[in-house]
Amino acid sequence: MDAKTLNTIGLVLSIVGGTLWFFYGFPQPTHEESVGLALEDGTVLPDGRTVAQHNEQVRKTRARYLYISRLALALIILGFVFQLWATWR
Repeated sequence: MDAKTLNTIGLVLSIVGGTLWFFYGFPQPTHEESVGLALEDGTVLPDGRTVAQHNEQVRKTRARYLYISRLALALIILGFVFQLWATWR
């Protein structure tokens, strides 16, 4: 591949990674200072789901966001590698 093609691939990977990073960002630590009351897993919420079902959905969403944010970082790094390769090849 020529330098132009490698550079273009790197730029595309970086912009896709940056866009994903913008929407899915990296997880941040919680800085909550308050204490909430805990509900039992069998407690039914106003939307009809139980607390256990809600917690499972939250875990799946958190895992998806973490996966996509790591993918975004990998795409940005891979884009950088392609651009570096195009420059020094």
